[in-house]
Amino acid sequence: MMRATSRASMPRGASAYSDPDFHLKCDRQAEEILRSFWNEVADGALLPPELKGLAEGAQIGPPGIRRCLLMERIGERLRIEVTAIGKGRTQLHLWREGVPTAVPSPGEVPPQAAAADGLTQREREVALLVADGLRSREVAERLGIASQTVKSHLKTIFDKLGVRNRVELARRLEQR
Repeated sequence: MMRATSRASMPRGASAYSDPDFHLKCDRQAEEILRSFWNEVADGALLPPELKGLAEGAQIGPPGIRRCLLMERIGERLRIEVTAIGKGRTQLHLWREGVPTAVPSPGEVPPQAAAADGLTQREREVALLVADGLRSREVAERLGIASQTVKSHLKTIFDKLGVRNRVELARRLEQR
């Protein structure tokens, strides 16, 4: 069975914000994720050009407009979703995961097929954050949704993946 062992040791999800002048506001986890691709990124610094363009694109139109950027390099992938939240501010949702570089053995299910678990994008976001040990309230704050919504997503996730609790969910996600 092939495993992405590096995935478990990396932070997988974080949030950050940018102000109307495109200065980054982030915590240590978000800063660490961004620094894996842009060395000069720090809390209070200007957004890198790629992220600034993404944030500007999200600002065109009403709040809630999303733009997405996917970056890969050997061994890891970074997904960034930028959402306009009004008054020139944008929220950045960041996910970093290990990308297996091994070739699957004959008869083994490739990682792309294993990801076809029937979860929606939001359910995957909730599942990864819960697997990282966050409580429903913390997941809700990070994703900008209600705590009850997180609990509803968890029920659906448990049903779809055939798990009974958060521990089984974390174990199931580690197997991927």
